[in-house]
Amino acid sequence: METYMPFVWIGLALFALLVEAGTSQLISIWFSLGAIGGAISCIFTDNIVIQLFVFITVTTLSLVLTRPIVKKLKLKGAAVKTNLDRVIGCEATLTKDITRDCDGELKVLGDYWLAVSRDGNEIKSGTRVKVLEIKGTKLIVEEVYSLVK
Repeated sequence: METYMPFVWIGLALFALLVEAGTSQLISIWFSLGAIGGAISCIFTDNIVIQLFVFITVTTLSLVLTRPIVKKLKLKGAAVKTNLDRVIGCEATLTKDITRDCDGELKVLGDYWLAVSRDGNEIKSGTRVKVLEIKGTKLIVEEVYSLVK
């Protein structure tokens, strides 16, 4: 019996775990489980073909059986808005009028943005607006209430 093969399989399992630790996508955890299966098969046989078959079978079964569960758990987590999409839903005060000829301006989350009204209406500076979406470099807004009459 080849005495080094269990160490090869355990080394492969540890390598896969290290790769997994460097990612957040659960990519190589299944290879680690397969390698552990390969190491256990060394107890029963020294035939490398059988060990490879056990490795591939355990890897495939663990992937097929656990991937749907992992996906469901990932979807349940709240999505954290990053970059531009975090301004959607925010309220801000216009710093420059929105007119039919000219885009307005507002400061939201510390940055100044060009703004246009959703329905094309004019909105005066000082009016509180809600950001509905982003189109290009402009925020599409609607009036919440007016501070200036």
